[in-house]
Amino acid sequence: MLTIRLSRHWRTKKPFYRVVLTEHTKPAKSWYKSVLWSYDPLNHKLEVKVDEIKSYIANWAQVSSRLAKMIFNQTKDDIFSKFFVHNTKDRKPKKEEKK
Repeated sequence: MLTIRLSRHWRTKKPFYRVVLTEHTKPAKSWYKSVLWSYDPLNHKLEVKVDEIKSYIANWAQVSSRLAKMIFNQTKDDIFSKFFVHNTKDRKPKKEEKK
């Protein structure tokens, strides 16, 4: 099964990720089939070929949950919302400290 996920590159304390298409059993760093674009976490800049990713999804590829969240936040497309779990729980207020 093909998976679209992030692959970390660059050097220490200067992270840079590539969005890669890879077999789900292979390591993402070295055995990818193609590079679909990139993500720079220091500048919060996600550059993705959304049309190409949609075509791979139509051909039975899966998207990792982290990448699906990032693309969904950028495009608001419902195709990516099925790959991650939406948190709908109400958060409880913190207990007040006794003085």
